Amino acid sequence: MSLDAWWMLGTARCLTGSGTCGAILRTTDGGSVFAGIPSPPVSASDVSQLRFASPLDGYAFGPELWQTADGGATWANVPIPGQVTELEAADGEAYALVTAAGSANSTSNELLTAPVGSRQWRQVPTPTPLGHGSQFAVSGPNLYVLGGNGDLVLLYSTDQGAQFSQRFDPCTAGLGGSVTVAADGTSTLWAACPTGMMAEAMLSTNGGVTWRVATATGAFPNSLKLAAASSSVALASPAPETLSGALVRTTNGGSTYAVVLSGSSPSTVSWVGFSDPSRAYALLAGSLFESSDGGATWRSVALKN
Repeated sequence: MSLDAWWMLGTARCLTGSGTCGAILRTTDGGSVFAGIPSPPVSASDVSQLRFASPLDGYAFGPELWQTADGGATWANVPIPGQVTELEAADGEAYALVTAAGSANSTSNELLTAPVGSRQWRQVPTPTPLGHGSQFAVSGPNLYVLGGNGDLVLLYSTDQGAQFSQRFDPCTAGLGGSVTVAADGTSTLWAACPTGMMAEAMLSTNGGVTWRVATATGAFPNSLKLAAASSSVALASPAPETLSGALVRTTNGGSTYAVVLSGSSPSTVSWVGFSDPSRAYALLAGSLFESSDGGATWRSVALKN
């Protein structure tokens, strides 16, 4: 799938009736021109995130799960026994983390998987139960799963979850955390680890076997989000307490950070990610920004037809 093709999920006034409904924009030329495509026929509160694994196969989720196999022309609801909190697709396989229905803090979570395009989801057996705070990341056939519930376990699979080995979760027991893979396809992992009121960035260059602190002087706010291009380059939001900005960048594995996007509030970056080591995107105060140089400089993307 071309890096110039991507999709955005937002909200708009419902075309029929009243209220707010989901709305999807698609571009095939890197954001020069956008076109609207149909969204699942549910309210904006029923699906909050969007992933496309190919130009035809897409997923709208959080908390419900809807799939399309025709580029969004039609959508089908997939019955899932719970709320889908996370979904990713890589190497022809889709993965979803499901929390027990009706409990955002459930101690029982399941990781489900299905071939891209299939609606037949199955549970991925894990060596340890997945509890509150579970999270996962994928890179090709490699799957990394944080166990949650303060177990300090990082599960690693090289075969899409068929078998797991146990590695080390660098975060504090009981406080959660998240892991993200580097966009360069190496075994580099970055982790955002709350420590109470503040958070630390952690870095592993061997798939979670060992970790080191990648936080400059001054800790990050507890809501830290990370996106990584490599073991050297990563983006972080909000900024550490010693800086003032919405998005910061390191080029030396976390030794120092510099502001690359300013904002009225450090919490205004709602999402940031890399599509490859050079191209990055960020949602800042409701506006989309794009970088083509690894996050060093940014431009605003106009969402126009």
